[in-house]
Amino acid sequence: MKTEKVYLTRDEGSDRIWVWLKPKKGNWSPHKMKDCEMVVYQREDMNPDRSIEYLATDFKKKFNMLINKKTKKCARLPSNLLHNQDYRLISDDPKRKK
Repeated sequence: MKTEKVYLTRDEGSDRIWVWLKPKKGNWSPHKMKDCEMVVYQREDMNPDRSIEYLATDFKKKFNMLINKKTKKCARLPSNLLHNQDYRLISDDPKRKK
């Protein structure tokens, strides 16, 4: 099974998990925002094509894993699931699983 290296982040006050794909250029790893009272992750390359957003419950259904709040984790996810539109928070595919 082919896998792809990604970064997973979950902000402090959020039930959303972000999957950060490899950027075209720039810093690969997301970092904590400075001067922010809560733990929030971002990357210089905020290209919407290079990040995927899931609700934590939907991420668990799709990848059978979960990360805690205030966490940044490097992981390898199956490419076929990663590029599938099912359970994504924002998707153009009307036939996807929601």
